[in-house]
Amino acid sequence: MQRFEYFTDDDVQKIHEATLHVLESVGVDFGYAPAVEVFKKAGCRVEGERVFLSPKMVMEQVAKAPSEYTLQARNPDKNVAIGGDNIAYIPCYGPPFVHDLDRGRRESTLEDYANFVKLSYASKSMDITGGMMAEPNDIPHARRNAEMMFASMRYSDKPFMGGAIGAEAARETIEMAAIVFGCSEAALAEKMPMISILCTRTPLAYDDRMLGAIMAYAKAGMPQLISSLSIAGATSPVTMEGTLVVQNAEVLAGIVLTQLIREGTPVVFSGSSSAAAMRYGTLSIGAPEMAVNTAATAQMARFYGIPSRGGGAITDSKLPDAQAGMESMMSQLMATLSGVHFVLHSAGILEGYMAASYEKFIIDDEICGMCKRIKRGEKADPEKLALDVIAQVGPGGEYLTHMHTFRNFRREFYTPIMEQKEAYAGWKEKGGEPIERAANRKWKEILEDYQEPGMPDGAIKDLEKYIEKKYGK
Repeated sequence: MQRFEYFTDDDVQKIHEATLHVLESVGVDFGYAPAVEVFKKAGCRVEGERVFLSPKMVMEQVAKAPSEYTLQARNPDKNVAIGGDNIAYIPCYGPPFVHDLDRGRRESTLEDYANFVKLSYASKSMDITGGMMAEPNDIPHARRNAEMMFASMRYSDKPFMGGAIGAEAARETIEMAAIVFGCSEAALAEKMPMISILCTRTPLAYDDRMLGAIMAYAKAGMPQLISSLSIAGATSPVTMEGTLVVQNAEVLAGIVLTQLIREGTPVVFSGSSSAAAMRYGTLSIGAPEMAVNTAATAQMARFYGIPSRGGGAITDSKLPDAQAGMESMMSQLMATLSGVHFVLHSAGILEGYMAASYEKFIIDDEICGMCKRIKRGEKADPEKLALDVIAQVGPGGEYLTHMHTFRNFRREFYTPIMEQKEAYAGWKEKGGEPIERAANRKWKEILEDYQEPGMPDGAIKDLEKYIEKKYGK
């Protein structure tokens, strides 16, 4: 499949040159003394917390980041390749609230988090278990990361997203993963079973928590998304080009840090910038400008030879309604067509990252299945062109009973996870169920039928002991 490109090559070059100018003349604030020391030792100009990066430094360090790598799952059949012509879908991340049609909107719990792990595990479209898919507000803050990581490792055998709130959460994630995989932390760097997202404090800054985690993961050789969410008209220029320059500068500065700490640290060039809803002063992730940034992020990442992250089935809607559907498909499809490699927030997000919806998770999973079918592409070979079949059937014939149809329809056509393809009469006879009600029924069926994947002998007890030793029972 050919990739969609939003900007011309000349535009990309201009954005790149503007970015280098910002990094060299304006600089980036690093609010963490150990990070500043790394830049000082590398010969960068430093004024307090502000670090200035020369074009030569930026390009030399960025070139050290790998263009492709593989996350190894506990189940080898579920390994995930990052980069190249591959794409990975990852569910929601970060919401403090959950929503379902039975109970409405409420604060999320550890049970909700575990449920989303199980839904992700059961999904054929989700490639990686999400990070904070639903923040467990019923767990003490200090203990939350450990409990989420335990659930991610126990209830799914796919690669997972690690903790990102500071160096301690990063270290904890690494130590727990080493227990599950039964290896040293040095050997874990070869397996790379996880990936984490570390974010800037836009505009042009990083805080101590994110920098601590970036440095901890880089030292351990763990993959990470270096992510910027700039808000056009609020935390970055109102133009998409200006916002892209700010996003670009932030991401490149973080990537430089990872390579200075450990050369070859796997990273993802992660852009999630969008526009401000100027009437309300809020971030709008359902805006078409979000889709523009997604396509541009993919282009800039290709320019630097680094895997990209962007898009997702994201919406500003408060319910899994028509607005949620149109905004989510717009963004998810743009990420798929533009060549993004890592699509975070591919299932479940409502109201601008604030809530995770059970029903929307299922609807988005359907969207992802459709997008993966489109991404698969086509090949004009003899079997596909079907000239002999066309000749056999001839004018006025039918293809439904032809062997060519029986031989190919299962792999040619996408099979929906929620069937609503029958005629109106048949649909009405079954109760006339709207899609959100079908999704409500589906997520409950999945959780009811869920079977826990196996863990290595003793791993569950070892993880429980690890958490109890740190936090008590």
